[in-house]
Amino acid sequence: MIVSSSTVLLVFVAVSTLYVVARLLRRQNKHPLPPGPKGIPLLGNVNDMPKPGMLECHHWLKHKDLYGPISSVTVLGQTFVIINDAQIALELMRDRSVIYSSRPGQIFSGEMVGWRYATAMLPYTDLWKIHRKNITKIVTTKESIAAFERVQEVEAVHFVLNLLQSPDDWFDHIRKEAGSVILKIIYGYTTEARGRDPLVDMAQKTADEFADATVPGRFIVDILPFLRYLPEWCPGAGFQTTARRMAAQLRHCTDQPYEFVKKQMREETHKTSFLSQAIQDIGTDAKMESIHKWTALSMYLGGADTTVSSLMTFFLAMIIYPDVQKRAQEEIDRVIGHNRLPAISDRDKLPYIVAVMKETHRWHPVLPMCVPHSSIEEDVFRGYRIPKGSLLIANNWLFTHDPSVFPDPMTFRPERHLDMPDHQAEPDPRDFIFGYGRRICPGRFVADNAVFITIAQTLAVFNIEKPVDENGTTVEPRVEFESGTLSRPLPFRASIEPRSKIHEQLIKAAENDYPWEPSDAKELETAKW
Repeated sequence: MIVSSSTVLLVFVAVSTLYVVARLLRRQNKHPLPPGPKGIPLLGNVNDMPKPGMLECHHWLKHKDLYGPISSVTVLGQTFVIINDAQIALELMRDRSVIYSSRPGQIFSGEMVGWRYATAMLPYTDLWKIHRKNITKIVTTKESIAAFERVQEVEAVHFVLNLLQSPDDWFDHIRKEAGSVILKIIYGYTTEARGRDPLVDMAQKTADEFADATVPGRFIVDILPFLRYLPEWCPGAGFQTTARRMAAQLRHCTDQPYEFVKKQMREETHKTSFLSQAIQDIGTDAKMESIHKWTALSMYLGGADTTVSSLMTFFLAMIIYPDVQKRAQEEIDRVIGHNRLPAISDRDKLPYIVAVMKETHRWHPVLPMCVPHSSIEEDVFRGYRIPKGSLLIANNWLFTHDPSVFPDPMTFRPERHLDMPDHQAEPDPRDFIFGYGRRICPGRFVADNAVFITIAQTLAVFNIEKPVDENGTTVEPRVEFESGTLSRPLPFRASIEPRSKIHEQLIKAAENDYPWEPSDAKELETAKW
């Protein structure tokens, strides 16, 4: 197929018309857009979008010095509003949530890959409200939180057991622990006791692709939507192949665990889970089946991947700040002793461990830029016009690294979160990192418990240190983070060893109280999807 000259002419005319209409509308409006860089004719600020590989929060941070706390760029008539002030983010996305609670439609991730069906990416509609209601039932009631806590404590023990057996695979163990908790609650699925698990691996790959696909402006087709109709063999249309591959991965991750639950229900071998109860309630309602399927996936990916990223940041911080690790271990030894592992019920008695958890959230937020919000009607804010359909992007990383709010922000310092005679606790970073207004993460309390119990049990029995190479030289870790919607440290090595023989025996003894269950991995393979 060859793109004809008439097609090229039509595209040019369409783009030119959009440009002229946008200019006329802008002149007719009394209020200007928030300030920003001057664009080029027709395409606007296409050259001012973040470059691949650069942390988006650092790119947009430059706007604060150049244009102030709220700025904008416009690409082919689509306005992006960049928020580099925490109070403005709260005023718009929390206090005016009736306007700013929707999500933008993205051609690449939404239409071509299929993420438009996921809860986090749905616009503010009745369908989203049904999704949200489903999730709220699972993660906010006392009964459901108690169920999560039981599973979290079991999997935290299994995590330290795996860490004792193969400490070099600590990253895989983090993924396994985070995935195992939510897979058990949502699908009734039990992961492999040792080694990798196929469903955990599948979900991790899908989450990585989500992080890449949903960055605003990352793919040219989001800037020039008509390009989606180019054939794959056309120069510059490589995104077509990428989208097709990602779409297949997303379908696999959505459908296979759902069919696993249905198969087990047919055979009457299923465990009670969110999906098994949902399927019993909905019968053969195809619409509700789709809703529950996507709600389940959203809860799994949203919970597991964010926990993995937070715990990777925690491990990196412990390597770089050994004094923090020592102080945390002193608190655990004083409060818990050496006869048992910490439990979630110990949380109120371990304020420094809670402070370590908060500082982990602050030092590098999992979502350095919030998932974009979209306005459903035109608005005026501080004299600036925010057009209907604008994308609002808040710089969470800046909010947690503002030196006027968090002194010495690049340093990992948990005591900043404690009230002391000479120091008032600094603001809680969780006010920003879990989202805003009606889009705030409903699973934030479950996520907090997951990070807390893993930090507490790990520090209770292990020392996390810089590794030593074959020449006996200490290896300094890189403090660098991945770009993308979800961000975590770039891969690094760590030396992880039991604190003593007593602690090693404590780990081994825990297996008696928290035995492994048979894995469902083989059953997963037979689920047709």
